[in-house]
Amino acid sequence: MTDATVRIPARREPFTIGGSEAASACGLDPFRSRVMLWAEKSGRVEREPNEAMRWGTLLEPLIVSELRERGHKIVYPLEGEPFVRDFMTGHPDGFHDVQPIAGIVEVKTVGAWGAHEWADGQAPARYVVQCHHYMHLTGCVHALLAVLIGGQRLETRIVERDDALIEAMIAAERELWGYLHTDRPPPPDGSDSATEAIRALHPEATPGKRARLTGEAWEAFKDLRLWEEAKRTAEDRCAELRQRVQLAMGDAEVAISPGDAEVAKWANVSRRAIDVSRLRKEAPHVAATYDTETTTRRFTLA
Repeated sequence: MTDATVRIPARREPFTIGGSEAASACGLDPFRSRVMLWAEKSGRVEREPNEAMRWGTLLEPLIVSELRERGHKIVYPLEGEPFVRDFMTGHPDGFHDVQPIAGIVEVKTVGAWGAHEWADGQAPARYVVQCHHYMHLTGCVHALLAVLIGGQRLETRIVERDDALIEAMIAAERELWGYLHTDRPPPPDGSDSATEAIRALHPEATPGKRARLTGEAWEAFKDLRLWEEAKRTAEDRCAELRQRVQLAMGDAEVAISPGDAEVAKWANVSRRAIDVSRLRKEAPHVAATYDTETTTRRFTLA
């Protein structure tokens, strides 16, 4: 479990899905899975805002000010209640070019590590979906998506309305909304976020308690066994092939192809580590000072 904390379930009806949750509801947010969104909105898990979120909020007015300096006509901040349509709600950061055609404004900040997602005039799918969520609520036909990359470079994208995308987005959001109303989680997707959500929902095992697997859960278990065996077979084959290449390389640091392209490295790597066993033997009082105990759950197949 990382920054998620578990709490006593408390239903939060009526359930709505906001713009910042749209990509998660559609399964397109790499940082928040559908399971995590369901856990948060059903009141089972709370996650504290992180440092990146805080700085994004603080920098937003400065970015809007710079956009205005560059000639963009922006209404910001927006006053009044959020836009609501059925179970969907949202409050865009602002509006752009109010006359003659209105468009929404969305402001983002990303670290330098995220620059590749914006290369070649592209924009991450999660932000494109968020813009379409707001366009559906407001009736706008385009969005100005502004991003400050690494705190040093401001770029903009124009996102044009795509009604087919909106239709698919609404269907996915409605499905997630249905899971909330029936109080059952959506299927996990294998992401780290889904793992985090499941661990936050069930952080400790009850000693001796048994759970009978039936239906879909039993089918999932049988499939898991097959895939685990396939993974072990693949890992064994990879290990064998890796060893063949290493034998062929001998003491060479670099392997090259028949066409002289560099294809692999087997380089020397040094590292330093504390000899814990020796420390416990020769200075047990020192080792005991730094001993910590944590509890987690380990999943194994019988």
